Amino acid sequence: MSVVTSRRPVQSIDPNSGEIWGEHSAATPEEVRKAVDRARAAQAGWAATSLHARARALVRFRDALYGRRAEIASLLERETGKPNPEALLEILGVADAAMHAAKHAPRVLRPNRFRSRSIATLRKTIEIRREPWGVVGIIAPWNYPLLLAAFPMITSLVGGNGVVLKPSEFTPATGLILGELFAEAGLPAGLVSVIPGDGQTGAALIEAGVDQMVFTGSAATGRRVAEACGRRLIPLHMELGGSDPAIVLEDADVVTTAAGIAWGRFSNSGQTCTAAKRVFAVDSIHDRLVEELTRQIAELRIGGADREMGAVIRPQQRDLLEQIRDDAIGSGGRVAYEGTRARAAGVMAPTLLVDLPAGARALREEIFGPILPVVRVQSGEEAVRLANESDFGLSASIWTADMPRARKLAQSLQCGTVMINDVLVVAGLAEAPHGGVKASGIGRMHGIEGILESTRVKAVVEDPFSRWKQVWWFPYTPAVREGLDRYFTFVHGRGIWRRVIDGIRAVRLLYFR
Repeated sequence: MSVVTSRRPVQSIDPNSGEIWGEHSAATPEEVRKAVDRARAAQAGWAATSLHARARALVRFRDALYGRRAEIASLLERETGKPNPEALLEILGVADAAMHAAKHAPRVLRPNRFRSRSIATLRKTIEIRREPWGVVGIIAPWNYPLLLAAFPMITSLVGGNGVVLKPSEFTPATGLILGELFAEAGLPAGLVSVIPGDGQTGAALIEAGVDQMVFTGSAATGRRVAEACGRRLIPLHMELGGSDPAIVLEDADVVTTAAGIAWGRFSNSGQTCTAAKRVFAVDSIHDRLVEELTRQIAELRIGGADREMGAVIRPQQRDLLEQIRDDAIGSGGRVAYEGTRARAAGVMAPTLLVDLPAGARALREEIFGPILPVVRVQSGEEAVRLANESDFGLSASIWTADMPRARKLAQSLQCGTVMINDVLVVAGLAEAPHGGVKASGIGRMHGIEGILESTRVKAVVEDPFSRWKQVWWFPYTPAVREGLDRYFTFVHGRGIWRRVIDGIRAVRLLYFR
């Protein structure tokens, strides 16, 4: 692993205590460029290694991760404020992703060779190759700093690329430990670099000559990243968050549904892209759902060593969330439940909102924290219509015992993933492609699709008859024109006898003239 340093500091702060326990130096543009250059130098040899060798490196990475899981979980707790079980789930998701890529990449990325099926080009053999982009730049977020950095690193590396990671300025230590794990896995020196820094460092990474960019973060920042990449024509993968709807139908089990939505909204202190951020409950179940959500949210342990919900990442984030809550109340909404804030300075009390008007910020914006609005609707179809009015389209959930109806509603939802009777899990599900539509991003992580996005496609078309002139080359003789027209009729015309006759004549004129 290569780590670059500079004078501008980025800090590791415990959100629950406010303690500054680590400080790292941000990379200058020159240091960022050197990191990209080192990755490029190492990438040439890495791309020449076999897919199976790259897969074995991911297995070694998984082994290193497993061996240090307690240390990494403690680091995640301290740098993000999340509870230990959530830290372990994040680590587990990374291990699953490594093994999924190790298992499937050798098959998915191997060359595919076949003969052309067109009669005019039967001589041709086509080979589809998957080749690495070169050096992939990754700008990772702070909410799942291990998971959302490791996923694109894993697929990029198995695809034969070098990687330069810029972790969030709020979670630099987690990014650095990822670099250590890949070094322990025996990857070539310089192939993976971790460059701590802030927004200026991320901008420098785009300008440093990377061949593909992966960005996870807010839609506002994503637009700036897209503009910068567009100027340099750098291929870009983005996951930009969401305002995910949870649709609760009249036959849903209230207790189980409330448990799922409460976990999906308030785990990681509500700081999850695929969290259930807007609940649309059919009228006949709305009041019972609100009552059960209130009961379950009130039982959450907030703060302390055995916490189920801790502080948000920074006190400024809590202040923004309180503005959104106050906007909901000021616009006519009502607080159905608000927990008591713990002693930790950055804790935002879990809040349940009802009776919100359509224009409330809590329904229009992405709420990155423990606020949950519940909207009363008359039908599942109305819920889908309201859900689709958002600019976002990351994921959604449907809660019901009626699977056929849920599948039908899922077809109408404008989002990248729909979960039925579950929530959030797709963000860590290695087999399922994950990504959004509209303002929620471009491209997919996870699954076969995520592996494929780590490479670009090259087609190689071969003709073994090096002395056989192609019939459609110059000169354009009357025989060529007639042959092409008869071939056109043979392939695309109507009438079986006419097609057979013109096919015979086309072959004779084009191949045996």
